[in-house]
Amino acid sequence: MGKSNALAGYIAIIFSMLFWGMSFVWTKLLLNAGFPVFTIVFLRLLIASVIFVTIFKLTHKLEPVQKGDWKWFFLLAFFEPFLYFIGEDFGMMYVDASFAAVIIALIPIVVSITMHFVEGEALRAEFFLGTLVSVAGVFIMTFGFGDAINFHLKGFLILLVAVAAAAGYSVMLSRMLKTYGPVTVTTLQNLLAIPFYLPFVCIFDLKLWGGLAWTGVTISSLVCLAVLCSAGAYMCYSYAAKQITVTKVSVFANAIPIVTLLCAAWLGQESITLQKCLGVLLVVVGVVVSQMKFKNPEFKIQSDRNSCHKSPITK
Repeated sequence: MGKSNALAGYIAIIFSMLFWGMSFVWTKLLLNAGFPVFTIVFLRLLIASVIFVTIFKLTHKLEPVQKGDWKWFFLLAFFEPFLYFIGEDFGMMYVDASFAAVIIALIPIVVSITMHFVEGEALRAEFFLGTLVSVAGVFIMTFGFGDAINFHLKGFLILLVAVAAAAGYSVMLSRMLKTYGPVTVTTLQNLLAIPFYLPFVCIFDLKLWGGLAWTGVTISSLVCLAVLCSAGAYMCYSYAAKQITVTKVSVFANAIPIVTLLCAAWLGQESITLQKCLGVLLVVVGVVVSQMKFKNPEFKIQSDRNSCHKSPITK
């Protein structure tokens, strides 16, 4: 991997985190306008798919998919966005957002261990050290000093579904990017996630659609979520994963709360305190350390890699 490719990958992942960090502004606006959660996700996927399938079909950017690979694309879409957002959104119904943020921040560690056993990637000390520092930063940003942790077993277990989905998504993304480009992967990921959400929209949300406020603000919010977050952010993430590796880019997700905090402060919904500044600093330091390469690189964990390493994708 050349230095220019790596730099482009890091630039892409920064944009991805910016888009996801800002998504709360548009999501909160839609929720306040009475849009149900399933409807928001369904419509942003639908809008993103219509726009990007049209554009990339006309420009011949979409690669032909081999017949045997469709099942892997469906599995990719099932893991994320479908299963991940189900776990995250429903988990947060039972626990505080701060507790959920810390659990979600553990995803890079789970991804690294999963990629080690499934794909044979090395477990590196600097990655774990950096990730733990960034998790500590997320904890400090989200919990007030002396605050009690609101632990709820049901919420915790549902959040673990999101963590497991992120690990499964990382494995599938790593494999798909060996054969297909980020444009094809992201476009099909969004398109194939729509059928997973459709039954939930029909059962729970469709009866509410008549009372939804279809204004210029809500429509523009949906378009921003679709173009920047469902399509743009995932495309940047996939591109970065292809240039840097899935494991390394996963830790950047811990920087999303920083963007969210800054956006909330700009809107007057949050105040910037010394505690939050310390948390931001730790997250940044942790992300930087996770990308470094020490001289004594790897943990040694025994695993049967030969049987797991072969990709299901053939070309």
